[in-house]
Amino acid sequence: MQASFHKGDAVLVKKIGNTYELRDLIYFEYPVQDSSLTHTFLIQRVYGLPGDSIKLDSKIVYRNAVLLSSKSFIKHNYFITSRNIKLDREFMERYHLTEGGEISIDFDYSFSLTQPECDSLKKDSLIKSVKLKTEKKHAFDETCFPWDESFCWNMDFYGPIYVPKRGDTLLLDSVNLKLYSALIVDYEKNNLEIRNDSIFIDGIYSTYYMVKKNYYFVLGDNRDNANDSRVWGYLPENFIRGKVISKLRSTK
Repeated sequence: MQASFHKGDAVLVKKIGNTYELRDLIYFEYPVQDSSLTHTFLIQRVYGLPGDSIKLDSKIVYRNAVLLSSKSFIKHNYFITSRNIKLDREFMERYHLTEGGEISIDFDYSFSLTQPECDSLKKDSLIKSVKLKTEKKHAFDETCFPWDESFCWNMDFYGPIYVPKRGDTLLLDSVNLKLYSALIVDYEKNNLEIRNDSIFIDGIYSTYYMVKKNYYFVLGDNRDNANDSRVWGYLPENFIRGKVISKLRSTK
C-alpha cells in the first residue's frame, strides 16, 4: 500500500459497527495460516463485496462486468529509458522515484509510479520512453490463486472470479473445487475428501456446498507489488478487524 501509506504514518481504525463498501480501506489479519505472514495484519482496499464477480483485464478492474475507473493513487510498474544519461538522486527525488531502480547499464530503469507521476515523467527531456509493464493474457502465473492451470490467470489478467456470500449454494466439481477447497476446509472448518473423483464433505457425498460466511476481494494500491486476493483468494469477513477512517501523514 505504499501508494497510499508511508512508513511512520498513523491510521485511525473503526473496529465495530462497520459495513464495507467498494474501495473502503480495511485492516485485516492475513488469512493464509501456513504462510510466513501468519498473524500479520494488513491494510488493503475492497474491490469485491460478497456476491460480486471480479475481473482484471490488462490491469483494469471490472466489478460485475462494469469497469471501475482507475484512481490517481494506484501505482503500477513501468520500464523507463533515459536519453543516454544516468538519472541522479536529485532527478529521482523530483519525480518521487523511490521504489525500483536501474536494471541495465543501457540507461534502463524500472519504477513503481502513479498515473500522474508517469504523465509528468514522460514530459521530461531526459526521458526517452516510459512503458507500462504488463503480463500477457492467458499466461499462467502459478503464484496466483487458485494456483492451478485450469485457471490461466496472472496479476494483470485475472478472473472472472465470484466472491461467495453467506447462504450461497456453490456447485462443486473437479474444477470449481480448486476455487472453494480452502473456503470449505480452512475458513469453514469442514473435512473434505476426494474418493474416486467424488467429493465428500464431512463424510457425505456432495455436489453442492452452502456457504456459511461472507467473503471479500481486496487489492493493494501498489497494484503490481501487492500480496492481495489475486495471490491468496477470498478474505473471510471474520478476518477483518476494522475500517480505516483517517490517517495522519508522518513528517519524517
